[in-house]
Amino acid sequence: MGKTTISKILSDELDGKHIELTLYAMENGLIIRDDPERDTKIVDMDALQTAIEKEMKQTEKPLIIDGHYSHELLEKDQVNLVIVLRKAPWALHEVLQNRLYSYEKIWENIDAEIMGVIAGEALEEFPVEKLYEADTTDKKPEETVEEIMGVIKGITPRGIEPIDWITYPETLRVLVNRTCTLS
Repeated sequence: MGKTTISKILSDELDGKHIELTLYAMENGLIIRDDPERDTKIVDMDALQTAIEKEMKQTEKPLIIDGHYSHELLEKDQVNLVIVLRKAPWALHEVLQNRLYSYEKIWENIDAEIMGVIAGEALEEFPVEKLYEADTTDKKPEETVEEIMGVIKGITPRGIEPIDWITYPETLRVLVNRTCTLS
């Protein structure tokens, strides 16, 4: 993965253990198959859940679980805090292009970000007092970690303040520049 992620920095700050889910699943043989159409891996979620629960039992350190499906793995009583990282669609578009994602994968991610899919799913799974939504747009990872540490320390209130990207003119510009395709 090479880059320093917010989750890794947070893990270091808390003297915790960082698990990037897809990498962990690949390293532990938990990939069911590749999905070439969506350019992703399909993970055995039951096996991954069992493995993560085992990791939790084997460490006293805080466990920082990193991945867009992490909120689907554990029960409410197993989780102290779910952080949903958000990024403005126009900034996300640039990041995903730089990662050389396919056109379809870029737009799948941008659509999900505009609609707040992960935040919505987290709200369905966990009580609001176990959630925090952080806008990472135009922030260095260390700034976001500082914000999250404020939440952990009780300085910043927990909760989801819905980020409505559709109200930003920049989002409209990204959408207008989207190529129409008929399938």
